[in-house]
Amino acid sequence: MEKTRLPDQPLKKIALSCSGGGYRAASFHLGSMSYLNRIQFQGNPLLENVEMLSTVSGGTITGVVYALMKKDKRSFGEIFNFLLDKLETLDLVKTGIEKLNPDQDLKNTSKSKNLINAFAEAYDAHFTNGKVMQDLAGMGSSHVKEVIFNSTEFKNAINFRFKNPDSTGYAGNFWTRIPKKQLQEVKLSDVMAASSCFPAGFEPMLWPDDFVHDKGVNLQILRNKNTAQGIGPIGVMDGGIYDNQGIESILNYKKDNDLPYFDLVIISDVASPAIREYKPLEKKDKLGFRRFTLKRLREKFSTICKMVNYILTGSLLFLLLLPFLWKYANNIGTGLCLGLSVMVLLVMLSKFLLLKQIRKTESWLTGKITEVIPPFYQEKIKALKIEELSVHRLEPLLTNRLRSLGTLLLNVFLKVVRSLNYNRLYEDNRYEHRRISTLIKDLTRKNFRKTATEIKNKQSVSGPENPGIFSGNYDSAIGKEIEKVVDEASGFGTTLWFTEPQKVRKLLEKLVATGQLTMCYNMLRYLEKLIFTPENGFENLEMGVQTDIRQLYEDCKKDWEHLKKDPVFLYHEDRQNAH
Repeated sequence: MEKTRLPDQPLKKIALSCSGGGYRAASFHLGSMSYLNRIQFQGNPLLENVEMLSTVSGGTITGVVYALMKKDKRSFGEIFNFLLDKLETLDLVKTGIEKLNPDQDLKNTSKSKNLINAFAEAYDAHFTNGKVMQDLAGMGSSHVKEVIFNSTEFKNAINFRFKNPDSTGYAGNFWTRIPKKQLQEVKLSDVMAASSCFPAGFEPMLWPDDFVHDKGVNLQILRNKNTAQGIGPIGVMDGGIYDNQGIESILNYKKDNDLPYFDLVIISDVASPAIREYKPLEKKDKLGFRRFTLKRLREKFSTICKMVNYILTGSLLFLLLLPFLWKYANNIGTGLCLGLSVMVLLVMLSKFLLLKQIRKTESWLTGKITEVIPPFYQEKIKALKIEELSVHRLEPLLTNRLRSLGTLLLNVFLKVVRSLNYNRLYEDNRYEHRRISTLIKDLTRKNFRKTATEIKNKQSVSGPENPGIFSGNYDSAIGKEIEKVVDEASGFGTTLWFTEPQKVRKLLEKLVATGQLTMCYNMLRYLEKLIFTPENGFENLEMGVQTDIRQLYEDCKKDWEHLKKDPVFLYHEDRQNAH
């Protein structure tokens, strides 16, 4: 391990990563950036010291809009209001699904007609207005010099990055690189879609096929060249599959230096580290139809079909014989009986065709399932008399496997990947005074206890000069007003819309406010550690730098005291100032 060393200019060069998480992430990260824009350091908003932006999934919505509008020299207030208005009013799911109707076509006929490409067109219409990656060239004129929007490619199962065209290094990844000519033509809306198309909710986007558009001449050439060479398109999906925090892209930036390039890495993260445990299907006392075996259910179905046959046949004979009573005279009764007879015949024919189709489908499905099961396992499965198992015994065999698979994919796998990326940052001693994690659940009562214990055990900010403003209990350090806001915000799911009841409850406001609150809280913890940890080298910094850092600490303390009384005052200030 390298010896811990304080940066010569803490807070000067900052990298900010914004995790995935749908509208929850987009809103929370906007709040995080809002607080960085509020606090002043050396005469400028601290947000102006962010040189690199690495985003994933929902975070890419905020990241793309911020980078694009900042490149156009728009004020933070304009960006803040633009994003809030879009997040509040645009239901992406409804807009996307409407485009899948048979009477509607995607504007870009090169794209496959599916949900993620419908989303891409919605992003283009409402967020990026036809802008492409080339519109981010020359980012050096703003404070953000490097932007990386992360996705995952399904050929090598690694990160697939979209970067501003004049960025250092290559876009894509080591195995599949995006040539600069093609990168310049990629629509920012397609980047947003690729970064946020999470599994199960969407199908993968195809590189480069789904990124081709009318003005993307070089993208068309690349697609045609790949087709001619027999190279198929590569599936690209949510960046959260590989790295939901976007940490790796920051750590790999100029990684050959002895010391980290960035003076501070800030991770804005709405993903919970807690794993939802696996729970098997609960046993039910009342079995009902579930006590039947598959064999008995099949027999019951066959019996019902026979009864229906008897009823239909009897009805047909009755309707045909009844007119004999009046010798088939040409009257209303005869006509009615013959008409009903035809209807019964049609029902019998429909039933016959339906059963025939069901048997055909059943045979087809059995064949398809058999194809994917190796012969070895087919032989073993024969020992299991499936038809003699009752539904309530067969149900857990299937359900528990599906539940365990869901837990594995959505909890265990993603959480393990998450911890691995965090470990790269937190186990590297060189980043000891160069990292801040601001997590959406930091200020909940449960998580605060963990934080307080961590501070107490490490004694990182305690000392005779400063006991730490969060060293008290939860109610004195955080307070019930903040608790109400963060509890509701952190419980918001990963969606791409706000329902009417959620709008009434001001969920968007609370999510943004939670980003502001959490950033203030973690900035204070970081500054306390920076200033008050004994023998960490703070006293060796230039006196002017020390003074600026202490002033920032006092400003954050004042904000925190105000936030404890009114957790959403910053949100309303930003809204008012933007207007």
